[in-house]
Amino acid sequence: MRLTGMAAGVVLVFGSLVVGAAVAAAQEAGAGRVTPFEHLDVPRIALPPDAGEGPMRELCPDVTETCRKYWEYTGHFVRNATIPARHRELLILRTAWLSRGDYIWGRHDVIGKEAGLTAEEIGRVTAGPDASGWDDFERALLRAADELHASRFISETTWEALAARYSDEELREVVLIVGNYTQLAMFQNALGAQLPPGFDGLPADAGR
Repeated sequence: MRLTGMAAGVVLVFGSLVVGAAVAAAQEAGAGRVTPFEHLDVPRIALPPDAGEGPMRELCPDVTETCRKYWEYTGHFVRNATIPARHRELLILRTAWLSRGDYIWGRHDVIGKEAGLTAEEIGRVTAGPDASGWDDFERALLRAADELHASRFISETTWEALAARYSDEELREVVLIVGNYTQLAMFQNALGAQLPPGFDGLPADAGR
């Protein structure tokens, strides 16, 4: 029994080391995007006949309590974020890219420019935190989005880089923004949210 217990302990320790190494490698190398899938051309659920051409809200109608509360929650990050709008949009766009969130990318391509991002910077988001052109803090923001996507965690190095400028409230907001837009991408992708006319989704030349 003693030998069996020791063997089990060795396996547990070894397993922990392997998992830890995998997480560290994912954080160091940058996050991979979610598995490719074919974006839906039409919604998967029935919509009201007067829903219009870009019926995102009708996919989760306000008449249901869950949807009404969710829209209040997700809308908070656009209307009331305490971090600078430019930083918020970098987090959202990187999350949209990693999650293949066509709808989020299309809307925040526009909102991001309103927040001060250039078209070149928005395109550069697809290359991630190691692309040339970001300042050190923006690189840490993008890396936080990558790490949350890859391991549901932010490494101590990245956290300390963000904490050098951000308050505790702002640090919380970083995690909540990435988490919220990851969930929103899941919802829109799975239910088939369609971008309204006049909006472009994910860059075609970079793979949807």
